Amino acid sequence: MTIKLNYNTTNILDNTLEEGVRKLLYECKKEETYNHCKNVAEMNVKIAKMFNLDIEACKNAGYLHDIGAIVSLNEMSKYAKENFSYIDNAEEKYPFILHQRISKIISKEVFKIEDIRVLDAIECHTTLKSNPSKYDMSLFIADKLAWDQENVPPFYNEVEKALSISLEKASLTYINYIIDNNVILCPHKWILDAKKYLESIVEKNF
Repeated sequence: MTIKLNYNTTNILDNTLEEGVRKLLYECKKEETYNHCKNVAEMNVKIAKMFNLDIEACKNAGYLHDIGAIVSLNEMSKYAKENFSYIDNAEEKYPFILHQRISKIISKEVFKIEDIRVLDAIECHTTLKSNPSKYDMSLFIADKLAWDQENVPPFYNEVEKALSISLEKASLTYINYIIDNNVILCPHKWILDAKKYLESIVEKNF
């Protein structure tokens, strides 16, 4: 299930993880992606401190979450069709969504990440999923609060306020925002599953 890359990754592990990510993304002309990953890592560390999560795991997840951007959309689609047992309708219409699953594989194969908390969080950082871990939700939220667009996200204050209550509340607040405001063009099954699960948790506990 190895992804063939047209980039030199031989000396990636000779650096710190942050430097390895920077070198690979810069080599692939993805400087803006690196800046976003750095911002997400910093945001994820802040969230980790709020909820007593492993800081190193959250930092690594932030730096690696979009590493799949080095793979073209055509290559992502081809790899998914050849290797994934399930491809969501949203991924077929918008192949970029596959980058979260591709990023997990590159993190494991190139950066030799074995921490399942990091790998699982990377795999669902765009869509989340049912019964998410604290690390899944932390990266999901960090990715949204440190988004790669100009200006402050329109949902920022609402999600940040919910984050002061719980990771579950913040995750659900963001999901509800993009669905209620028709921001999401084709909801992935995973995000709908996450919404249903989080609604039951938030209603019961928050």
